[in-house]
Amino acid sequence: MNFVRAAWVSHLLLASALARAFVPTSTQAQVLQPSPSGSTPAESPLSLTASDGSGLQLVSLKARAVVEDPLAFTELHLVFHNPEPRQREGRFHITLPQGATISRFAMKINGRFMEGEVVERAAARAAYEDFLHRRQDPALMENEAGNEFSARVFPIPPSGDKELIVSYSQELVASRDPFRLPLRGLPKLGELDIRVSVDSAERKPTTASNLGGASVQRAVIEVHKPDFRPDRDLEVTRRGATTRAGLRHDNLVVARVQPTANASEADAMRSLLVLVDTSASRALGFEAELDRLTRVLAAAAAARDFELQVLAFDQDAVLAYSGRASGWGADDAQRLLKRRAEGASNLQLALRRITEKYSGKSQFDRLLIVSDGVWTAGSVRNDELRAQLSGLAALGVQRADVLAVGGIRDDARLGLLVRGNFPKDGLVLSDATDAGSVSQRLLAATRSGLKVVVPGARWVWPERLDGVQANDELLVYADLPGELPFSIRIDGQPARLADASLRSVERPLLERAWVGARIARLSQQRDTLAAGDNDLRAALSKQIIELSTRHRVLCDGTALLVLETEADYRRFGIERRALSDILSVGASGLEVVSRTAPTPLAAAVDTQAEPVVPGVLTDGRLRGEQRAPRKAAAAPSAPRPSSDGMQDDLLAGSLGAPREAARPQPSAAAPPAAPAPRAQDGAAMVRSPARLGASQRMNVARPEREEEASAADQAVGNLGANSRTGPAAESGAAARVQRSAQAPESELGGKPALEGELAEIEAALRSHQRQAALARALAWRTRDPGDVLGIVALGRTLEASGDKTEAARAYGSIIDLFPGRADLRRFVAGQLEQLQLPAATELALDCLRHAVEDRPDHPSSHHLLAMALLKRGKSAEAFAVVESALKLHYPDGRFRGVDRILREDLGLCAAAWTKDSPDQRAEIERRLQGAGGVREETASVRFVLTWETDANDVDFHIHDARGGHAFYSSPRLASGGELYADVTTGYGPECFTVREPRKNNAGPYRLRAHYYSRGPMGYGMGRLEIIDHDAKGNLRFSTRPFVVMNDHAYLDLGNYELK
Repeated sequence: MNFVRAAWVSHLLLASALARAFVPTSTQAQVLQPSPSGSTPAESPLSLTASDGSGLQLVSLKARAVVEDPLAFTELHLVFHNPEPRQREGRFHITLPQGATISRFAMKINGRFMEGEVVERAAARAAYEDFLHRRQDPALMENEAGNEFSARVFPIPPSGDKELIVSYSQELVASRDPFRLPLRGLPKLGELDIRVSVDSAERKPTTASNLGGASVQRAVIEVHKPDFRPDRDLEVTRRGATTRAGLRHDNLVVARVQPTANASEADAMRSLLVLVDTSASRALGFEAELDRLTRVLAAAAAARDFELQVLAFDQDAVLAYSGRASGWGADDAQRLLKRRAEGASNLQLALRRITEKYSGKSQFDRLLIVSDGVWTAGSVRNDELRAQLSGLAALGVQRADVLAVGGIRDDARLGLLVRGNFPKDGLVLSDATDAGSVSQRLLAATRSGLKVVVPGARWVWPERLDGVQANDELLVYADLPGELPFSIRIDGQPARLADASLRSVERPLLERAWVGARIARLSQQRDTLAAGDNDLRAALSKQIIELSTRHRVLCDGTALLVLETEADYRRFGIERRALSDILSVGASGLEVVSRTAPTPLAAAVDTQAEPVVPGVLTDGRLRGEQRAPRKAAAAPSAPRPSSDGMQDDLLAGSLGAPREAARPQPSAAAPPAAPAPRAQDGAAMVRSPARLGASQRMNVARPEREEEASAADQAVGNLGANSRTGPAAESGAAARVQRSAQAPESELGGKPALEGELAEIEAALRSHQRQAALARALAWRTRDPGDVLGIVALGRTLEASGDKTEAARAYGSIIDLFPGRADLRRFVAGQLEQLQLPAATELALDCLRHAVEDRPDHPSSHHLLAMALLKRGKSAEAFAVVESALKLHYPDGRFRGVDRILREDLGLCAAAWTKDSPDQRAEIERRLQGAGGVREETASVRFVLTWETDANDVDFHIHDARGGHAFYSSPRLASGGELYADVTTGYGPECFTVREPRKNNAGPYRLRAHYYSRGPMGYGMGRLEIIDHDAKGNLRFSTRPFVVMNDHAYLDLGNYELK
């Protein structure tokens, strides 16, 4: 397993021996520098990793870049190879330079590249998952965290290649900074092909036009390397770069300026609090970061000693040092290193702890935050974090600065922390800056409130400058009518920039950067609003999304979606408005690919698909699509599973359709019957050799599972008898395996649930070899810090060793490494709840709240959050969660049976709330009926199975003590109890409920999961939730997380004894 969280590792250059330079007019424009010394480990700047963790081979990388100082554009052509003989889904990761913006994502489908369209994020996710289940060819790219972007790509053909194009534009803010193409950390490439073209204005132009403009020279760097493993980055210096560089096209202007050249005054520190981010994302290079911090503090203390406190924070916060700055040294850094970089990153918690500890006391006047700015737990909203910072200002903090660390980071968010919150504005300092320079800048004053004016401009960005020092450089954008000359005044003084310094360029690249500036301007307005100003925040977000989709400039509210045909986009009401200006790099430089009309494509495979009434955006989300009625369907068609676990015919999963009216309330005495098959099932069908009716499904559609069921039933009738067929029979399609319902997991037939290193560590734990298991898990974690299974192994071994606090940090690491994965947040929540620690339980709640916010279209997010709230005694809040979930539409074809599960969830919440607040009984009853909830007035036990793998099929098997066996094709027990529905499309939930279980007295119940088919999605992980209700609002819970790695594996989830 090798999930990669990609990181740009900066400041390593490609040696000149790699390059062949072709320079038509001048060889002075750029050179290739030797690599500086240092051996900081590097992860790949880009990767395509299959969902089961195995990396796909990057066989070819072709990079084309154009530099028009102070902007640059890079286009990457990537070819990945799937070495496995099966179709898979993959996750593509790329970490961009700071200030870069994705503008193109294309995937080759049927021999031609299909362009991604910029789409509102929630709509893009709904469309992607729908088409993945249809086994068509979608891809989805979105911002993962900070400057990291990820894409889901499907399908990756068996033993075949997947070709992608990714392009991005970036700002080159400082004239001294080179253009860099990250390469270090990449695997051995079959082909590396790079071409970088740099344009700059000639100092002594020899030609001119009667319409002005500037003469341009071009220098080109070319690199061609077969069978090559890069050990450094390509870096191109720009000797002609100047602090006064600028570009103009008609009304679009960008210019690099230097706000002030005056030396900064001193700003001495009397006392300093340092917050060091020790979360899991900091693991790579953590030792080097602590060493840098030690050198920065030593340099600052050498100028004048001061009081120092160092607080380490991740999902917890601990005081690491208190004393004089001169006393901090390598031993103190070593103690932090031994703590390890683990856990989620919760800045809000750290700030709250400080405020509580020093309430009413003035302890320090300066704050330094060492972090990447990617907060993954607690509040991540800028307005709420700024409110926490204001509490520190009340304690006497005068200025906050940030030392930004890591390749994946969010400099924009970090900038909001240091400006506008304290009497003095601070700086965001890159970890690329040497320690001595960092110390000098920390001890120098900043200037703020410098107004930026471009005479005649319709708007300017930035409008004011805060936290600047001598010789800082920045880019200023303006919307200036073409007939007006450009000039700029900063703080009332003319900036050193003449109109002649602006070079005339073509529109495309400048326009994208200019639009990016407009988005940044609106984003700052949104992010600095007061916490309660939600209407204006929503309006600004809408404007940002409009700009993003119109101009193909990705933002945090949009994604790039690739679908297979034009008809596919129309099905989801996605308007392809940005068809005319795809920017590319050709032989002569930047080129515009004109798409004034959609390119005709082959007809969709799904010729029987029903027309869809396009969804509309409501509150930033896609309303559920509605299907036009189908004309007379003779018989319902059942889903036909394929060898990869996908289904050919699924109703489009969409989000947010409000229910028109409350459902009728079923009787509390008897659970509602399972919905009967409908002639209009709403599922768009792919033509198949035969249409199967619902009654045929179990006999024909899933033959292997029928035989498995038959064998299991025979075993139940012969308790204790356990025989297995021979190898030849097992390999056939008609293999039958007899097994006892009471047999251990290894005797249930099929493959074991776990394999490889995780299986060996689990075996060591079962043998009570805890220290050996822990040592092996720690070695795995160190060797492969991005491996999810390695983190799970570490958490399990720490838990078994009795160190639940460190186990919680280990599980929290998954959140930190994959903050955009709602499925992994749900899984981690189950692991944390099982620890039964107050802090871990709070983090579990936080995980589930983020999961609901991130993926409201996944019903398991709402279900699990409500149950977690009930465990914490927050019955009213739990009720509100399910009440809101019931207003959304979850099509039966995507999450079968979920409507019934949620309505019963609401009844349980109502029962608990009524017990907690009996005086509100009437109001609770009114809301329960209004939402269509089920009144839960009888005792029940519910077993709810969820798994966090999309498009995978996990079957739930329940055995009672009387020999009964319930599963997908035999959903009821004679002793009482019913399995509601069989979810074959991933995630669940599947629910089995026993009414009046103690009257029937059929326990204990044996619970198992069968990993029927993982398809392209890899291993599975999830949980079994047991909810025991006494009919009086008292609830008992049991959480049992699991991991399963092999197809057709059986997983023993234990017994449940009725008490």
